[in-house]
Amino acid sequence: MKKLSIGEIVSRAWDLAVKHWPIFVLFSFVTSLIGGLGVNLDPATYAQIFSTSDSTAQAELLSEALQVNYPLAIFGALLSIYLGFVVINLYVNTHNTGRPYASLSGVFKVDLNQLAIYFCVSLVYGLIVGLGVVLCILPGIFFAVRLWYAPLLAATQGASFGEAFSRSWEMTKGHFWKLFLLGLTMVGIVILGICACFVGVFFAEVVVEFMLVVSFFMLKPEEPAPAADFSTETSDYLEVK
Repeated sequence: MKKLSIGEIVSRAWDLAVKHWPIFVLFSFVTSLIGGLGVNLDPATYAQIFSTSDSTAQAELLSEALQVNYPLAIFGALLSIYLGFVVINLYVNTHNTGRPYASLSGVFKVDLNQLAIYFCVSLVYGLIVGLGVVLCILPGIFFAVRLWYAPLLAATQGASFGEAFSRSWEMTKGHFWKLFLLGLTMVGIVILGICACFVGVFFAEVVVEFMLVVSFFMLKPEEPAPAADFSTETSDYLEVK
């Protein structure tokens, strides 16, 4: 059984984040803006929620406070999924080759079939975890950990819908508690990022994503890896020294 060292994961993720943070912070910021497209919150109505303890009244006030432009919101959600697919591939490329991309022109080119699989896997993963949390919390945590790598497998390893879940289940077998502690560590890092004038949450997100990728490759079964070949493309990525 492969061993996981949380200290090593954090250390390697931190080094990668410090070296490559500008592009990933930029993507994180842009994605957060796009994710809120079409959704507005009326501050005055929202503030009234805290003036009452009636749960029914709070739900009605929240419904009034939220103003949703559904076509724009759906567009924003789809664009966020597309960017999520792009970014997770950049994280994996950085881990494997030392840089997010070989050529900027190829960053946004994606396999539409794999993008569709990634969307379905992410949606089902969210539904499974959400249902587990609603039912009893503990099942949600269990499935969140055991199926943790399914979206990453779909986005970066060419896994089919079923393979993404089955391979994640197999990879995390025997590692539940270590991965659970790793998840708590990620939450702690994000909280520290929020405390750092909130802006730090974007850098914290980069560290957390690298932690996910580093832990994934620690558990991933050994496979012959083809050598990176950038000879046919011009590298225009600049690292942070």
